[in-house]
Amino acid sequence: MKPQNLKSFRLKEVRRILKRQYEIYKELRNLGYRKLERPIRHGWFKEIVITQNIERYKNRVAIEELFNQVERAYWGRTKELAERKWINRVSKYLIYKDFPTISKKQFNKLSEPAKAMCTSFYYRNEAKKLKLRFYVRIPKGAYRIKFTRAYVTHSKRIDPDLLSEDSFLESKLLRSGYYEITRKIYNWKYYDKTELKRTRRKVKSQMKRIKHYSIEKLIKEEISWERS
Repeated sequence: MKPQNLKSFRLKEVRRILKRQYEIYKELRNLGYRKLERPIRHGWFKEIVITQNIERYKNRVAIEELFNQVERAYWGRTKELAERKWINRVSKYLIYKDFPTISKKQFNKLSEPAKAMCTSFYYRNEAKKLKLRFYVRIPKGAYRIKFTRAYVTHSKRIDPDLLSEDSFLESKLLRSGYYEITRKIYNWKYYDKTELKRTRRKVKSQMKRIKHYSIEKLIKEEISWERS
């Protein structure tokens, strides 16, 4: 096979694999979740909550609108890890007076009363690019920050056959000549072969866990991934 024909063949195969992987992703997603009979304790949330004092404010509707725009909870396996994630967001997204800032895209979705409670500012992100965000001036008495116990309430339904097929397709994309084509198709700046291998190891680990269960249990969908 001539080099040019070989390149064309690999390109078609990569596109076919990516298309099938996308179909698998949709099929797995459509399997949905199963509610657990008894929730399982799973870490902590550090979260922002609206207090009853919000009744006192004339601009209550605008405050609630702003509150619904921000990321309000950060999860960690322990309180210390949840706190660490919170601190990370403080430095990354410049949380102002213990309240998250919002992006320009979020700001544009707000009503005029809610926009009036925001102040714009510029900062440089990790790539040293100048970005625009907005401080949110919500009255301190309208919210508070607390730690809340987190629970796993649902488990993800799985299909071992689909997982096995996806793992096999992923291994094909890691082959020499195919990985380069995949990267070129998407022009992924951060497309990392190491990350792909890590994903494969995770899938293999999950598949090994499944082998310990009987076919009957798998058919009855008693085995599933957990979601917090």
